[in-house]
Amino acid sequence: MARSRKEKLQGCVRMNLLTILTVVGTLGGLIFGIILRNSKSEAWSQREIMYIAFPGNLFLNILKGLILPLIISSIVSAIGSLDLSLSGRIGAKAICYYLCTTMSAVLLGIILCVTIRPGKGYDAGEVDEIKGTRNVTTVDTLLDLVRNMFPPNLVQACVAQYRTSLLPPTEEDILAAERNLTIFEWKLDDDQDNLFVTGSNTLGMVVFSVVMGITLAKMKEEGRALLAFFDSLSAAMLMMTSWGSARLTSARASERASDWVTKLASVRVVDEEAPNLGSLK
Repeated sequence: MARSRKEKLQGCVRMNLLTILTVVGTLGGLIFGIILRNSKSEAWSQREIMYIAFPGNLFLNILKGLILPLIISSIVSAIGSLDLSLSGRIGAKAICYYLCTTMSAVLLGIILCVTIRPGKGYDAGEVDEIKGTRNVTTVDTLLDLVRNMFPPNLVQACVAQYRTSLLPPTEEDILAAERNLTIFEWKLDDDQDNLFVTGSNTLGMVVFSVVMGITLAKMKEEGRALLAFFDSLSAAMLMMTSWGSARLTSARASERASDWVTKLASVRVVDEEAPNLGSLK
């Protein structure tokens, strides 16, 4: 029996409800931000901006809290339930696909940079020094990537990741060498507080999950109990994610709205402080 036009429309709205509310939230945030920006004669304070961004921060915190359990349980459950010969073929195809897309992205970036030449004609002396930059070589970055694939502590990998830190040469080092030292000759920082930075080591957790899934698949009957645990955990995390998507759809729109309001309010703060900064100069 053919569905009526009303039923088709309701089904379409139901399937794209999140997208519709996201667009509505973005437009509503833009309008709401313009209204709030012109509703006060004085500048917005950081605390007021924090209040406006509060719903969006809650939504992002909830999503971040679900990432690691969902990834680990889903990967272990999926790989542990597959035939190893089949999963090997799938893995080879996935690696080939990843390498092809990565090479395409690199080539596209090189072509666009050579064609567009971003920054051409701009005076480099006008660019202020970027805060938070660190001196590191390409080799160090690649080695850090491999190190993070095999974290020494799984609990630590949930909150921190390894990063090589180099110590710039002092005047004594330059005088002793009687020349300027290249970055490859800088000393390595062995302070543990500087080697691990805040941030989830998702790559290491993914590698561990893949190895755990392969191990459970090889154990067969002996690993059924642990595999059943990850299956239940994966189902529970998916259910929690669906609850979050259903209950936090409005929060998603609020997050978009608060993001727009925060940006507009921040622009107003900068506009109000600009004359004062000019007078200081």
